Amino acid sequence: MKTRTTILVAFAALNIQAAPPSPAEAQAAVQAARTQATAAPVGAAREKAAAQVAAVRQQATAPVTAAREQATAQAGAVRDQVKDKLKSPVKLPKLDVPNLAQAAKTSRATVDDAVTSPRTLTYKSRASRLSRWIAPLTMGLITYVPFDTMNADVTGSVNNLMAEEGISVEEMTAKAFTAQLKDGKRWSAAAPAEGTFKIEINRYALDPVPTSVSLLRPTVSLTGRLFDNDGKLLWIGKGFTSSIEPGIKGATLGQYEANPDMLRKDFETSVQTAAKRLATQANAVPKASVKVAAAD
Repeated sequence: MKTRTTILVAFAALNIQAAPPSPAEAQAAVQAARTQATAAPVGAAREKAAAQVAAVRQQATAPVTAAREQATAQAGAVRDQVKDKLKSPVKLPKLDVPNLAQAAKTSRATVDDAVTSPRTLTYKSRASRLSRWIAPLTMGLITYVPFDTMNADVTGSVNNLMAEEGISVEEMTAKAFTAQLKDGKRWSAAAPAEGTFKIEINRYALDPVPTSVSLLRPTVSLTGRLFDNDGKLLWIGKGFTSSIEPGIKGATLGQYEANPDMLRKDFETSVQTAAKRLATQANAVPKASVKVAAAD
């Protein structure tokens, strides 16, 4: 009896293990298999299709993007041109505001030998100067004359002559201003210096003499500045010469080229005159008075 009961229990267990799945379980298994079978190919196909769509969209919008960037660049260029036209045609000078009160308290100063200069001669022939005034009388034909090229040729020739003969307007200016400043007795070169004079040559040229057809005279335009040891501007002045200076002999271009010493002497005279006018202004800077309190 016991053996029979054991057999029946074992048979029942086998029936339980081998029982078929329920309809819901079977449907879930089928759905899982279907999902597993279709998920990977469909996902890959979807990604491929999305990439193709993005490529087509980018290809279609590329001309539009390029056109937009080109239009933006052109609008920026037009805007810059309008800004340039709206700018003042007159170049406003830089305003230098010297501290004259501090300059009056300064008495010891040196002169910087490094003179700032354009390093090239300015030359404009009489005809080129008159061309813009008489252009209407010539129906504009005179504007076709290459005056700029002709002036540039003369400038280059004289610059080469001055370099070969060692005619340095910068060196002349530094020496002349130092000597004129010393003669004025307003400034002392004793150490320690309280400031430094810096000279700038704005222009040096061969200008035609108004009363002559071919006579030229060297002219110079100077700007002098006094700075303290911290680089602050204390004083500013101007010195110049013109083509009507009586002390400058002058000569024709051919005479200067044939006799460079004449050109040297005339430039020295011109620089001396300009430096004297500049130093006169520097020497006119008043000295601050020192008051000594009376002893009790």
